[in-house]
Amino acid sequence: MFKILFLIIILFIFITVYSFKKKIDGILDSVFPSKNREKKSKDSLEELVQCANCGIYVPRSHAIRKIRIKGDDLYFCSSKCKEEYKSKQ
Repeated sequence: MFKILFLIIILFIFITVYSFKKKIDGILDSVFPSKNREKKSKDSLEELVQCANCGIYVPRSHAIRKIRIKGDDLYFCSSKCKEEYKSKQ
């Protein structure tokens, strides 16, 4: 009987410590977001494209629909930049 009670107490301590560690890791991830970036592989980083109008870089998935001019793909950071570029042409 004593052995079963001892095993239950050890299991309870293990579960408590494990859940506490997970909570601490969550707090550290929110305080130090760079820790998450280190875990990502280089393959998961998204390609940046330059806005043809204002020159800033945006992730390809966030760029406004591209325009193809003379075989070159042009990307824009916003629909406003896209319209400004079209009006200049």
